[in-house]
Formats: sequence, structure tokens, C-alpha cells
Amino acid sequence: MKTWTDNELRALIVLLGDDDIKTARIARQTLLEARQQARPYLEASREADDPHVRTRVYGILETLRLDELGARFQRFASLPTPWLDLEDGAMLVAESGYPGLDRGHYHRQLDEMAEDLAGRLGGVPKGRDVIVAMNNYLFGELGFRGNEENYYDPDNCYVNRVLDRRLGMPIQLATVYLLLARRLRLPVTGIGMPGHFLLQYNDAFFIDPFHGGQILSRADCVQFLVTNGFGYHPSYLSPTPTRFMLVRMLTILIQLYSPNDPERAESLSQYRDALTSLPTAL
Repeated sequence: MKTWTDNELRALIVLLGDDDIKTARIARQTLLEARQQARPYLEASREADDPHVRTRVYGILETLRLDELGARFQRFASLPTPWLDLEDGAMLVAESGYPGLDRGHYHRQLDEMAEDLAGRLGGVPKGRDVIVAMNNYLFGELGFRGNEENYYDPDNCYVNRVLDRRLGMPIQLATVYLLLARRLRLPVTGIGMPGHFLLQYNDAFFIDPFHGGQILSRADCVQFLVTNGFGYHPSYLSPTPTRFMLVRMLTILIQLYSPNDPERAESLSQYRDALTSLPTAL
């Protein structure tokens, strides 16, 4: 790898603002190749006088960050499917949108919620009564709900923002529910049926976290599938492994970012590919 001098790196950053697009692109590609050597100079140029330089410096730094996150995601995805941790995976997805995410803050928040909830579940009989109590806490007391007004806001797809705003898409609300259920050792699983994401309690009934934890029967789920044109197959109501929950999260984000932020969508596509293309994914 070529070693760049201070003057060469500073000159390349100046060229990012060149009126000739081809020259600016060559400078950008060279700085990307220089990577760690160039990073301190790029960081120092975040507030450059030239607005074109500022914009392009930000883009390069964002590309480097997403590439590094991609390497971490690759290591995570290479684990055998049974070893994949939903909380770790959801936080990695969240980091793609929120650099510098304080994982510890959200882990502690979930721990505190689970501890609070455990106090409310003491003495509650198992089964439906447990889920009713959990629903009352999450959707009643804490106010978590599906964001029907702005469903396609990407923040609905990041677990940190769902915890911050108590708003989300079905799969992320289900993720929060699952992370609490696992802390409390409740037999709740994710059900990634077409068109909607649900939860299931102990093979007994289904839970819709997007609609306030509504309790559904298998017949209710089949009716939803048929009414919405998906037809019915028993696999549609089978538990969804962590790997494929994360694939679904990423697919939604890719769809949301593709029209206006294709570079981010491409990075997220690489994360999804890492989850689906390795032998351990089979």
C-alpha cells in the first residue's frame, strides 16, 4: 500500500472541491483507497470553507464507517445460526443509521424494563394472563405503538429509535417484545408471515405488537393471509430464526433508502448478503 505524505493528502482533499467532476471523483477514490492514512485529514476537513469539500468529505467518511461496520457485520453473520444473538444483530443494524450508538444505554434500558415488568408479572398465572399483563405494561403504561401515521420513516426500523420514541414497524416492535420476553424466559417467538410480523406464545396463540399486542388465533392469521392475497401455507406461521429476522429488517431499510440514498442501500445490501450467502445461513 502506498504511503501518502501530508501534503499529498491535503492536496487530494482540496481537489474534492474541483469544478471538474472527473478530477473530484479521482480524488475521492484515491482518498478511499488511502483509508486510515487519510482519515485524520478528512476529519479535520469536516468544516472546510468550500461547501463541496465539506459534502464530499462527509460522504467519504460515511463510506469508510459503513465499510468498517460491514466488516463487523460479516464476522457476526459468519456465526452459526443458533449462535446469532438478536440483540447484537439489531444493534448492528441500528449502528448503520446511528454512528456512535451507545449500546450500553439501550441494554440497560431493556434490563430495567424487564426488571420492572418482572415485578408486575409476579404471581400472574402463565399463558394468556402473562401476555395481557405484558401488553398492559408495554402498550398501555409505556405507550409503545405502531407508527401508522408515518409508517415508512426509517426510524421505525432502528431498535434504538423505537426505544427512544416508542414508535415502530411491526418487526422492530416485535424485537423489543422478544428481547424483554427472553430476559424473562417467556416462550415467545417471532413469526415472519408475509405482509406482517407477529409473535407467538408457546404454540398457543399469536400476538400483534403493531396493534397494541392484540391476541390472535391461528384462524385470525390465516384469514389475514388469505384476505391480503398471500394464500396460506403452514410455513407462513412457523417461527422465524434470528438470521432471517435480521434479513427482513435490512430488506425493509434497503427498500426505504434505495430511492434517495442508494449508497446506503448498497451498504445495507452487503450486510444482508453476508447473512444469506454463508454456508452457516443454510
